[in-house]
Amino acid sequence: MEGVGNLIPCVSETRWHGGSDLPEAWRITAGQHDNVTLSKTELEDLNMKLTRRDMFRAAAVGPFVLTSRAAAARRPNFLFLLTDDQSYRTLGLTGSPFMRTPSIDRLGREGVLFTNAFVAMSLCAPSRACFLTGMYPHKNGIINNQLRWNQDLSTLPRILKEAGWRTAHIGKWHMDGDDRVQPGYDYWAAQINQGQYVNPRKNINGTWTNMTGYDTTIVTDQALAFMKDSRRAGSPFCAWLGFKACHGPFTPAPGHENDFADIEFKPPASFFIDDEGKPDRVRRKSQRLGMEGAANQETRAAKRAAKKAAQAGAPPENLERWAARERDQYRCLMGVEDSVRRILDFLDEEKLAEGTIIVYSGDNGFFHGEHALHGKMEAYEESLRVPMMLRYPREVRGGQRVDAFVANVDLAPSILDFCGLKAPAAMQGKAWRPLVTGKAGTKPWRDEFVYSMHNTDAARPTVKAFRTDRYKLILNLNPRDKDELYDLKSDPEELKNLALDMGNAELVADLKRKLASAMKQIEDPALAALE
Repeated sequence: MEGVGNLIPCVSETRWHGGSDLPEAWRITAGQHDNVTLSKTELEDLNMKLTRRDMFRAAAVGPFVLTSRAAAARRPNFLFLLTDDQSYRTLGLTGSPFMRTPSIDRLGREGVLFTNAFVAMSLCAPSRACFLTGMYPHKNGIINNQLRWNQDLSTLPRILKEAGWRTAHIGKWHMDGDDRVQPGYDYWAAQINQGQYVNPRKNINGTWTNMTGYDTTIVTDQALAFMKDSRRAGSPFCAWLGFKACHGPFTPAPGHENDFADIEFKPPASFFIDDEGKPDRVRRKSQRLGMEGAANQETRAAKRAAKKAAQAGAPPENLERWAARERDQYRCLMGVEDSVRRILDFLDEEKLAEGTIIVYSGDNGFFHGEHALHGKMEAYEESLRVPMMLRYPREVRGGQRVDAFVANVDLAPSILDFCGLKAPAAMQGKAWRPLVTGKAGTKPWRDEFVYSMHNTDAARPTVKAFRTDRYKLILNLNPRDKDELYDLKSDPEELKNLALDMGNAELVADLKRKLASAMKQIEDPALAALE
């Protein structure tokens, strides 16, 4: 496998801007730090020197550079594990009746499971851009999969690199076939668009390389090599892993080709319902209707149309093939389970677990037959809700379940907060560090969320949705179609559109007003579309 030996070890630098004391996240505690043992007296002396002598020096020469290996050990490592097309209930910890994912589940058991984690837009590139920038799609400019990345954008890895972290992007990047090495990384190993599960071709630090093996395994090998190099360099690291799994078409992970063979996969009840409360756009996507159409195709023109549709991801011919596709998707995810086990073992062996922040998340949710759908994008729960977990033993008590609304735009400001760095003003997300450390205070947290489904113009979205703890309002704007309102308490499967009942007109109007207010706060250009 392609290693990272060509990386140039960088000096452990952290630029600090003002204040009389070191940021709390960087202060040093007594004990063993990267093979440097500090007594209590030495600790007090070192912190005194850092907080007084270097402050005076900083006044004369500008931001000081912290070069102590012990101080570097105090700064957390950050490891982001991002899966593709993974809905919330696909893990043992999140309620799957058949998945056995002890390593992934371990992150939530030893840390935090966010039970209401949402994405601002359920599509690969827009969601990834939100994680990176802390901004909504209409602000970072990535509103679909066909837009080239703006290299002037400030991203979480870029900020960490400027502050002295060694940074890596490994795996799926997925920005309009953008094959450039992006700024802000010491190590770059990415594929264009989806890439391949088997023998992928990757851009490694500017050199295109044909790899041998299974993509999830390769990504893991590269990540372990990068972390080892960072360990030797005495630098904190930020490793951003983008797994291809579990995006289709599905090639099972090695060793898992026969998993779930004895499990009967059946579509949910809503698969068989032609729901008149849904907009025409959603009803036309029905996999069930697609199966029925395939069974009745006779003419040559119909067969040509079917072939073209198949290239774009047409429904399986029958329920048996639907079940086979489902099994293969979960078999891909089992490769990520293997990866997480290897990563956790490495952190334990190298005694890095205590000081490493790990966040695991899906880039978006996914439909497994709900509403007869396959894919994402639509504003129903299976699409916009993702499994998200955090583990950071140094600061975060294990075994927590956080029900507060968090979102992909919150990742960047949250990690910067843990690292003692101030988030840029342009970031729109909120740092959830107080939620998981028991220091939330009296400042109110988000209890509502705005979701968008864009096409080519952020001012003319296909969908705007507004989710509260109880209700979800979906406005189908372009093309205009019926509004949708669901009571998530009494109807969690979103089968009864209450907006069709005129008795709910005032509730719909109230939610529209709240949506408009929330859109105004995030400077959403589609606000005029609600009027």
